[in-house]
Amino acid sequence: MKHVAISLGASSPLAIRADHAPGGMVTASYISGSTFLGSLAAAHRMVRAERTQEFEQLFLSGEILYSNLYPAAFKKQWMENTANPVYPVPLTAQSCKRHKGFLPLNPEDEDDEHHGVRDTLFDWAIYKKMEASNFSSTSPKVLQQRLQVLQQYKECSTCKAAMDHFDGYYRRETVEPYLPHSAVIDSHKRLRTHTGINRGLGSVQEGILYNRQVFEEDMRFWGEVRLPDNKQVADAFSTFMDEVGSGGWVRIGAGRSRGMGKVTFSAEEMEQDENPFAAFKIRLQRFNQELQRHMKEQVDHGAAIEPDPFYFAITLHSPLILCDDRLRYYGTLDGNTVMQLANISSPSFTLLYQAASTRRVMGWNELWGMPREHEYATDTGSVFLYTCTEIPGDSILRALYQIEEQGIGRRKAEGFGRILFSDPFHLEVNLR
Repeated sequence: MKHVAISLGASSPLAIRADHAPGGMVTASYISGSTFLGSLAAAHRMVRAERTQEFEQLFLSGEILYSNLYPAAFKKQWMENTANPVYPVPLTAQSCKRHKGFLPLNPEDEDDEHHGVRDTLFDWAIYKKMEASNFSSTSPKVLQQRLQVLQQYKECSTCKAAMDHFDGYYRRETVEPYLPHSAVIDSHKRLRTHTGINRGLGSVQEGILYNRQVFEEDMRFWGEVRLPDNKQVADAFSTFMDEVGSGGWVRIGAGRSRGMGKVTFSAEEMEQDENPFAAFKIRLQRFNQELQRHMKEQVDHGAAIEPDPFYFAITLHSPLILCDDRLRYYGTLDGNTVMQLANISSPSFTLLYQAASTRRVMGWNELWGMPREHEYATDTGSVFLYTCTEIPGDSILRALYQIEEQGIGRRKAEGFGRILFSDPFHLEVNLR
């Protein structure tokens, strides 16, 4: 598949209503794939109303996988112009509760103090393996060893404040030491005050005043659209995006009749490795080697751990809507489910640890002018760690590579079901 980077900027205030927002005041922190797709479809009906076949190819066939657009406003101006991906921070990330955030490249340029961010997935993996190896043991020494794995980063090494969960969005550099940078969101939001309208008179209703949270005009977002290996579809998509992207035809979010929601964007094909599958294998092998090394260090310190042959993780980069044959929603992603999705029967995968949450998905169908059905999804940033009974061969790894490329679950064309195997972020065991 071809990967196309979408760089979008707000030309007017942007209001994206968050699910369950009280009174519609709070705006979401990103532009969902459903919202982006619907806005493009509305623009296509205005500028190319006669091209019905093209409309079907771009928006109804499901061949093009649109994505969520995540905040891409960074304090370093050069970070805003790069085409490097923007990803959500996994649920396993933690930072100082008092001074959250990644370590700055130059502390003198920072207004706020940040003490770094690290990932805890390896800690939990070692804890779970120690728990399994000593399941029936109540020895104080064994219990102390297990708790020590999690408590060694209980406090910030700089200020001794408690470590806490860290969320948001980040972008990594492409060269060593691959330092991540956190996206700036709150400083690009403000409240707009509006007056209520009397529906009968069509004039201002006395006593009705409300606020709506919006993104400011200079806010930027980044997303990744995946195109099929079909030149006709790819060319039609590229031509359409060039036409409406810079022409100001696209409106996104609420308040469009009040001058809000105007955006401009560009679509550029991303540079890919000459052999993407080889890069995929290297990523999984490196993750497994690093986790094995951390477990060996615990064994050298006297911990009773029996490492498995192979470990890999799945990190959700967008909400995942997954149902069984009876249309019951999944709240987790166990090993058998992954094997079914990849259509493999062996070797066996076992879920060792998960950090996951669920959410209700709501929305509005722009094409039909109707609300969407409410669905339940495993939320963005959820992490699942698996063990494998043997080192998987190329055929197994290629099956996993395919589901990473195509996504899993329902509504993949709207940005749902984006996953990444063995996210390199989990290797950040030290504060960065």
